[in-house]
Amino acid sequence: MAADRISKETAELIALPPFDRETRSVKFLLNQPTVRDNIHKVPVNEPLKESLIEHGMKSPILTMPSYYPIAGSQRLRAMQEIVKTHKDGWMFKTIDVEVFRFQKEWWNMFYLWGDKEFRNKAIAIWFQMVELAWKSKYYEHKKDPSGKAMTDFEKLGDELKGWKHKKL
Repeated sequence: MAADRISKETAELIALPPFDRETRSVKFLLNQPTVRDNIHKVPVNEPLKESLIEHGMKSPILTMPSYYPIAGSQRLRAMQEIVKTHKDGWMFKTIDVEVFRFQKEWWNMFYLWGDKEFRNKAIAIWFQMVELAWKSKYYEHKKDPSGKAMTDFEKLGDELKGWKHKKL
């Protein structure tokens, strides 16, 4: 689902919860407790990592109030790996990232639902639909500067082994 897009015109019709637009450094994002404690659960997308080294981060990320990414977890995980392993990793800490940060946990109403299996599916669907509408509305770059489609990075990342998040 993550590699899908709808038209920008359709995305404009979708009501998204309020968010703040901020600029944050990679270092700031990686040092947030929820990010620091969980981003390792996302496998490293090597082609995406190489693109980030070569071209930087082109698109904004969408985050929870804790700064954990809803859209952008693969990029933030790749940046963590770059910072840890690249010869110039320290420089990548200073890269500024445009962040769209939800002001509240708008999905938490689903926790009132008694059936845990349904609740977890409803929350997952909510996140997938928000991600789809948000990416379609705010991602301006369809390709990286080398010509690789951004959705190709997403598709590859979704297929990587090693995801430690719950699956539907």
